[in-house]
Amino acid sequence: MEIHLDRIVRNAQRFQRMLRRAELAAVVKADAYGHGIEPVSAALHRAGVRWFCVSTAEEAHRLRDVVSSGRVMLMGPVDRRDVRDLAKRGVIFTLFTIDFADDLDRLSKRLGRPVRVHLKIDTGMNRLGVEWNQAGDFALRLGLFRGVRVEGIYSHLATSLENLPFMRLQRRRFEWCLKQMRRLRLTPRYRHLANTGGVLTSCDFHYDLVRVGLGLYGVTPRPEQSAKLNLEEAMAVKARLISVKWVEPDEGVGYGLAGRVERLTPVGVVQVGYADGLDWRLSHTGQRRRNAAVACYGGRALPVIGRICMDQCFLDLSRVADDIETGDPILIQGNDPAHGTITFWETAKKIGTIPYEVMTGFGKRLPRKYITG
Repeated sequence: MEIHLDRIVRNAQRFQRMLRRAELAAVVKADAYGHGIEPVSAALHRAGVRWFCVSTAEEAHRLRDVVSSGRVMLMGPVDRRDVRDLAKRGVIFTLFTIDFADDLDRLSKRLGRPVRVHLKIDTGMNRLGVEWNQAGDFALRLGLFRGVRVEGIYSHLATSLENLPFMRLQRRRFEWCLKQMRRLRLTPRYRHLANTGGVLTSCDFHYDLVRVGLGLYGVTPRPEQSAKLNLEEAMAVKARLISVKWVEPDEGVGYGLAGRVERLTPVGVVQVGYADGLDWRLSHTGQRRRNAAVACYGGRALPVIGRICMDQCFLDLSRVADDIETGDPILIQGNDPAHGTITFWETAKKIGTIPYEVMTGFGKRLPRKYITG
């Protein structure tokens, strides 16, 4: 698997050019969406990115190991046993309960300094956060905790451009919360609402920070947006051809003999399977035939035959039989000038999912090669 760090940096710069005064926060949770949190974060930090968002304590520690001076924000809940070590490393916590505020206040006394937090507001997603219409009361109660420094306030958009009215409703609720804060003479330095979709919708959603995740890796919430922005997918999954067998007409291929060929066919066995992230639903069997995976070699499409195995899959090599050799790399996902393009949206649509799932699925055991330019 090739990870093009230069593409990630260029994607970040494209988003930065859209911003008037807001800063870009790179979302590198889920191992940087399967791209590798340490190399991706280090490359972005060298390119000038100063804000990073993660979801777990482990991710925060891994990020801090390679980014010593940037701001690391932990967006998910954290176990009490992990709080002290994270606070000592300057991690910024997400706050949405009084109990956690009490824990942080006690910790601040032991550390001898305040603990930084961003207040999470639920403006309609109904996941995590203080209810938007209770934000003022919550903030008032936070005034009792001198060791908790509220340096930011944020919410998360539940929809993208497919439901613009609800995005605007969330923004109005967020604005109401900010007004309540001002009424209490609380003015957090950082206000943020926009994810990738919010950045692309309107500058009204930008505020002081924007949290860009999917877009950094070259994909947008709507497939047509990527091309308009000239974003570059950063991940290219390739696998080696390890065997070629000529299969007679009407013979079966793979488990359940589910793959069938109508003529004498060169069938290649490729060293990638569902344990590596090639979704089993892309198998070429029964009603799934229309949605089967297609690999690329030398600009030509190679259909999957039969069921995808845990460690390998089968490809019809009829179009490239005279050109391909055992050991050659074949493109499974992504973009490669020598072989072709298979976008994450194309794959996601075939199996009825979202590109996020496809992207993060490839991070399990494939060796990564990082390319910087």
